[in-house]
Amino acid sequence: MFAKTADDLREMVLQNPGTSPSIFLRDDSFAAWCYDNRDLSWLKSAFNRDADPDDCRKWGISPPEWKVNVEMAGLALKVSAMR
Repeated sequence: MFAKTADDLREMVLQNPGTSPSIFLRDDSFAAWCYDNRDLSWLKSAFNRDADPDDCRKWGISPPEWKVNVEMAGLALKVSAMR
């Protein structure tokens, strides 16, 4: 099962302590790509600005979906760093 929102991811992380949060991100998602290729600082900054139109085109996602993916990647990285 994969998270569709940051709230989904939070719940999955709580129900599966000790499991890497990245396991709940779809491998082919922008969130997973961000988790693997961006740092927490970049993700925090990105979340507080408008969606990148180039990313949206490349990944075939809307600006709100871009924001959700950035939020999920940031949450996953933050949880990973705390473990």
